[in-house]
Amino acid sequence: MKTTRMIWPLGLLLVLTALLVSGPAQGKNGPAGLGFAGPGQGYAASVPVIDLGDFGYRPVQLPAAGPASGPEVQAGLPLGAGSDPHNPYAVIRHTGPTFLQPGGVARYEIGLANYESVTHTYRLTTTLPPQLVYLPDSASGLDYDPAMHRLTWQGALAPGRLAYLIEPTAPALPYLDLAGFGLGNLCDAFTANGESCADAAVTFNLGSNGYTAQLYGERVSQLTVSTNGLILGQEPVTGGHNRRLPDAAAPGPILAGLWRAVDFTAGGRWHAAILSGFIAGHDVFYAQWHDAPHAANANLTARHAIAVVLDGAHLPDAALSGHAFFIYDNVAHPAQTVAHGYTIGLGDKLGLRGGTYAYAPCCGDGLPPQGYPPPAGTTLQLRPVLLGAGNEYRRLFSYAAIVYGQVPETVVTTAVVASSSPDPDLAYAWSTHYLYLRRQTYLPLLRVDEVGP
Repeated sequence: MKTTRMIWPLGLLLVLTALLVSGPAQGKNGPAGLGFAGPGQGYAASVPVIDLGDFGYRPVQLPAAGPASGPEVQAGLPLGAGSDPHNPYAVIRHTGPTFLQPGGVARYEIGLANYESVTHTYRLTTTLPPQLVYLPDSASGLDYDPAMHRLTWQGALAPGRLAYLIEPTAPALPYLDLAGFGLGNLCDAFTANGESCADAAVTFNLGSNGYTAQLYGERVSQLTVSTNGLILGQEPVTGGHNRRLPDAAAPGPILAGLWRAVDFTAGGRWHAAILSGFIAGHDVFYAQWHDAPHAANANLTARHAIAVVLDGAHLPDAALSGHAFFIYDNVAHPAQTVAHGYTIGLGDKLGLRGGTYAYAPCCGDGLPPQGYPPPAGTTLQLRPVLLGAGNEYRRLFSYAAIVYGQVPETVVTTAVVASSSPDPDLAYAWSTHYLYLRRQTYLPLLRVDEVGP
């Protein structure tokens, strides 16, 4: 008999104790499995994983995303740094051969791109390791300093304007109640710890499950889920209220599925898990707010979810990398929800880029409302689209070097770029390439049309 494919035994997942502990609980001891970093702040060292195929669920096959068009919300998308080869929007990429024998010629390429919304200046540097000797006159676009064994370029790149579009998608993704798969209410840990379940958040470590996610093109290994209808790429600032995005006062990066004040203490449920088989070819981090009551009026409930597409070396498809989905089952009393304030949208960690799909002000903000809460059955897809493809937003450089070294040595070469970006993760970025030295052997070929004597 098939059971849920989870990280822990199924019996442990019937309550919140399925989550591993990280850090001691404060006050009363909460259920084993959830650590508390402070009032309203929980941390889970891992995430339960559910294979929906074990329950007869057939994944949704989404069509390929079309070009950017129409009046959809466009939200600027900053890009992450680092040497992650799976990030399609990395600011720098350093590529070359994977295997070579000593004495061979390695040919490298360095791609540099500006996906932000303004022109930036860049300084690119790569220093050759002792195992590489620069091949004279082989560099394209780079200056070579023989005394430093260094290749450099300095210049400006126009904005690539990589943006997020927020738009309804078809087919719609189903709203799944994770309680039906044996998951407990996240609020149980807070109430058992003597706390209320209002303005609370739990941070989940995706990396321990072998996953990462992209928010605004930057690779993140943990996601924080708030009772207030948010997923954040960092720990939240509690005590705030919904805002029109982007906003420098909002914690970011932020995905606001239905951002409003929620109090689960007396009712409703709150869940999170990794789902396999939800979307064909992809795993997702799925956070769910079930009958979530507004803190000011418990009758203003909502059922909605956020699904963030995950990346991992074992996943067969990366076509939706960086995408997210807002799923709506029911927003009770939409007019009153508007009157109390809410936000649907996204924002970056600096509060400089983002977009608002629907909004109503709260707490004296004085901004005009925009849009309306989506009807039941709506799925909003958040997808990155390059809007500035016609600009000179990228450069491609190349060089070659003769390889000296010992088998089975590994030759490590890192290209580093510094830029004028205000984002610290983009102001300094790098990409590392690994070349493995090995002897090449050749086997004689036997031609089938040859006949021996």
